[in-house]
This record gives sequence, structure tokens and C-alpha cells, in this order.
Amino acid sequence: MPEVQLTGADNYQGEESDIVIASLTRSNPDGAIGFMKSPERLNVLLSRARDGLILIGNMDTFESKSPFWSHLFSLLRQASHIYEGFPVKCERHPTRKAILRDANDFDDRCPDGGCAEPW
Repeated sequence: MPEVQLTGADNYQGEESDIVIASLTRSNPDGAIGFMKSPERLNVLLSRARDGLILIGNMDTFESKSPFWSHLFSLLRQASHIYEGFPVKCERHPTRKAILRDANDFDDRCPDGGCAEPW
């Protein structure tokens, strides 16, 4: 079974993974992004994934607090790499794709990790 490592950005310097999933969730009255405002921390995050980087969170919060994040999201938008949900595809039917927007979508649109189509 592949190893899954869970760590914070500060503990990840000097390491790499095939796929990195980063939570950009911030919950505070000011919408502050704390240490993630630092360009060095953004650099660490962007340079740790060999094959894929998935960012999950409130993009508006990060864009409004940092020109570095704003520039990154602008580049991702231009390349059509921003989704209003989580993009998935069925392994049995690769042309069947979906954007999952809430927890119920996993059961409704991707039962058993596939799609609603028969085998």
C-alpha cells in the first residue's frame, strides 16, 4: 500500500512527494492567511510536488491578501486549472468526468469510486 504522509508546510522543506494536497482553509474574522502570506512558504508549497499539486480552499481569501497568491491563481486561471469543485473521472469509463461540489456528490456521482454507468 502506498504511504501517505501528513505534515505542515514548515516540516516539508527539502522533501518531495509525487502528489501534494494542500489545504488553504483559513477561518478567522479578518480572513488573514498568516504565514502563508510569505513568498518563501508559497515557494516551498509549489516546489514539493513531482507529479501533481491539488490546492483546496478559499481562493478569494488568498488572492485578496497576497500579490504572490493572486499572481499564481491568475496563471492557473489562464491555463484552465481552476475548478469550482473537485474534478474526478471514472477509471472504468475515462470519458465520464464530473465536478464534485459537496459531500453528497461523491455518493451520487461516483458510487464505489467509479461512476453511475453500468460496467
